[in-house]
Amino acid sequence: MDTNLILYIGITLMSSILITYLITNFIANNKIKTYYSLREAIEAATLELKTVKIETATANIHLESAKESFNSINRDTQKLQELKENANLTKEHLDQDTFALEQVRKDILNAEEIFSVKNEQLYSLMSKIDIYSRIDEFVGVGHYEVPTYLYETSARFSEEIKRIRELQKELIKDKTAILCDVLVSFDGNSSVGKKILAGQVKLLLTAFNIEVDFLIGKVNPSNFPKILERIEKLANTLEKSAISLHCGFNIEYIELKMEECRLQYQYSLKRKEEQEEQKLIKEQIREEQRAIKEFEKAVAEAEKEEKLYRNLLDKARKQLDSANEEQRLITQQKIDQLEWQLAEAEAKETRAKSMAEQTRKGYVYVISNIGSFGESIYKIGLTRRLEPMDRVKELGDASVPFSFDVHAMVYTDDAPALERALHKKFTHKRVNGVNLRKEFFKTDLESIKDAVNQIAGVEAEFTMTALAEEYYQSKRLLLAS
Repeated sequence: MDTNLILYIGITLMSSILITYLITNFIANNKIKTYYSLREAIEAATLELKTVKIETATANIHLESAKESFNSINRDTQKLQELKENANLTKEHLDQDTFALEQVRKDILNAEEIFSVKNEQLYSLMSKIDIYSRIDEFVGVGHYEVPTYLYETSARFSEEIKRIRELQKELIKDKTAILCDVLVSFDGNSSVGKKILAGQVKLLLTAFNIEVDFLIGKVNPSNFPKILERIEKLANTLEKSAISLHCGFNIEYIELKMEECRLQYQYSLKRKEEQEEQKLIKEQIREEQRAIKEFEKAVAEAEKEEKLYRNLLDKARKQLDSANEEQRLITQQKIDQLEWQLAEAEAKETRAKSMAEQTRKGYVYVISNIGSFGESIYKIGLTRRLEPMDRVKELGDASVPFSFDVHAMVYTDDAPALERALHKKFTHKRVNGVNLRKEFFKTDLESIKDAVNQIAGVEAEFTMTALAEEYYQSKRLLLAS
């Protein structure tokens, strides 16, 4: 409350007191007239004055109480005014935030519309890009689902593709590859309309066949599903371009094209698989021929060494007959050594001949190369050479920057069977799922050891630590420099 209000209340109270006093004084004067003497009048006035003082004191008390109430009300009113101001300010902020929220909602709606349009554009672009590039990261490392082949050989696929194409030709020949609902005429001339319609149908078929043949020629594991989608989308696009002619592709013709795409896809995979199998067979033949030559060389050397020791032994025995006591002792020691060397040469010859006669005998090796391929990558292969480490050295000579570490060299009577069983055991761990000649597997050495012991039925000796000396030494040199 302001000062004027306080002044107004004060004046009102004083006026009330003054009026009370005048009325009392008037009454007193009137009463004086009624009293018989001045003393009585004074006593009566004094009594009335006391009464007035008491009333005035009471009025003052009420006034103080009113002031206190007024001050309390004033304080509360100030708080209410502050709250009102804060409420007004809060309302202003709320109005501003509400307006901003509406703007954000509008922006979100606009962004969603833009996103929807851009997403459609992106999908359209990706559907085109995927056809010409390998976008599947798993295919990049040779990992994809191998289809369940419809036929056993690529030649059978080739024959089926020819049959499908013959069915397509029949539809084109019967003029049912593209169907038209109505006949088009120009200026009432139906023959001209037929010629124009025939030209448009031929143009549609030509464009569709050229594009589809190109797509089928590019089919591979990464884009096969996209190729099928593209064929369907291409047919729809061409139909829209000729919508005024009321023409559309025969569903049977489109399905034949898709079936051709599926067959071509499986044909290419099957053909590649057969080529890899042929390479593997040729590699095995070369390895066997190399092993046979090595065995023949070893047999020849062993026979030559055996013949040499026999001649030396015969010569030493003849010397023993004519030697004196001291010479006989030396000659006998020489004979004993020659007999031991002859036995070793005979055993080597026998072993080489046995290996040559039983070409399935050999070594299954487990090797790694951390510097070249990283950790947990192991090569499981076989060799039939008398010195299996020669094969390991060959692998680490020029094709990789570091030498291989040998974890196991398991000799067995049927090395191809053991190798094949191990490859089958870890087929889902292959690094390259397409080229089966790449005998690298991403697994742990303990699992390979358990598999070898289980399949071979022996407790094979494994070196569980990869030294990789060249690799780690190279790293140290690079860090030092």
